[in-house]
Amino acid sequence: MSDIVTVNAGAQTGTDTVHIADAAGNTADVPLRVALDAGTIPSTLTLKVTGSPVDPTWLAAQIEAFITRMMTVQPGAQATVTVPTSPAPLVGESVQTAVPVQIAGNGTYFDVTGTTNMTVRNVGVEPFAPPVLFYDDDPERIVADGLVYRGSVSSQTPARLYYYHDGGPDPRRLAVILTSQSQDPTSVQIIDASAGPNLDVMSVGHAVSKTYLSLAPRNEGIIVDLDAGEPYLLHDFALTAKAGVAGSVAMQVVSGGPVTVSVVAYSPGVNPVTLLAGPAAPPDGHHRTGVFSIVNFGTQSLAYTVGGEDTKTVYADRDSSPPNAQSGIDGHDFGDYGVLHTFLFSLNNPTAAPATVYLYERPIGGIVRSTFLVDGNLAEVGCVRLSVPYQIQAFELAAGGRYQVNVQTMTDGGSNYPLEVGMTATPPVASAPPISGPDGCFPKPGAPAAPPGGR
Repeated sequence: MSDIVTVNAGAQTGTDTVHIADAAGNTADVPLRVALDAGTIPSTLTLKVTGSPVDPTWLAAQIEAFITRMMTVQPGAQATVTVPTSPAPLVGESVQTAVPVQIAGNGTYFDVTGTTNMTVRNVGVEPFAPPVLFYDDDPERIVADGLVYRGSVSSQTPARLYYYHDGGPDPRRLAVILTSQSQDPTSVQIIDASAGPNLDVMSVGHAVSKTYLSLAPRNEGIIVDLDAGEPYLLHDFALTAKAGVAGSVAMQVVSGGPVTVSVVAYSPGVNPVTLLAGPAAPPDGHHRTGVFSIVNFGTQSLAYTVGGEDTKTVYADRDSSPPNAQSGIDGHDFGDYGVLHTFLFSLNNPTAAPATVYLYERPIGGIVRSTFLVDGNLAEVGCVRLSVPYQIQAFELAAGGRYQVNVQTMTDGGSNYPLEVGMTATPPVASAPPISGPDGCFPKPGAPAAPPGGR
């Protein structure tokens, strides 16, 4: 016959030893541990995405982020989400997948292991081109708590938020929050290209532009359902001194609305939601903020004929920045940050021989990095500083041939503008030099200078 010993734990956690003795003098010491589970794992979830096609690598990242958002994890515990990558792009369908999840207690909590049964729905939503830009870069350096930016997105007017900030001397966080007060069911499509924090602000700005140029043409995003008065935390960054964060976020209200997007700076321990209706964070006086009209802005048509002069244009010049959509507001967007530029090149080779033509960029404003979408294909130019042409892409034109080339780009936060782009028959510099080389962005001797703010 065996006896059962039942131990009831109270609210106090910790370890101890239970000493057991029976009437015959037999003894046993049983180690005992009282602890909480490291967290809870959701058993089923549904994620709504958009895009045609949906890239498997991007989708895996969205699944991981969604499960991480929906689980609860105790302070100090570590969650691991193991997402199986889809074998092919998701096109117009729903898929189910079982995602293993583990939350390690690290000696403080009981480890938790489980599986989330994930349904991914690809929702058919028409692509959109935001007619307005919310530009948020004032204050650029976050040194106080408060509301940094707020804009409203209606069902009639999609918008793109571009934000760019870095941390001050004190620990602080930066949150991007979506809210809706509508009593009708509200859903918003989000195409999100955000990066950071990183002390290399040029790499942050470059990652944002590159990601947005990859996602937007495929209409690749997520759909978020908002309940009235329930904030949705899109991002929550931990800022350190001089580390930059940036994002280009396109938003389209699919149903209900309107939707308010807010950027909030807050100290650790403060609930950022409590600052949504509070005072604005103090500006830095540079007026890099506002709402700007970008309907048909940044689109140019250029023609190049073999044997003729080079064709070229300059963009992100402060004399041709996007117009302010709000009367009485003196904000500006010098550098066209958050703007999508489109260059439509008509190429003509009237000669009897094949010809090579080069798409190039030439720095004018200083150190710059770039990403271009050339006929749907990404082309990157490394960090350059000399005011000479650098090759973006070469084209082989057949004798008597005519071609149309579509080039799109966005300016990189942390880089310097304006920038010249054009077509030429003269071979440009083939590639960016090493960053510390004589012609590089930060040449030696001497330690490389810190990347400029680009403002």
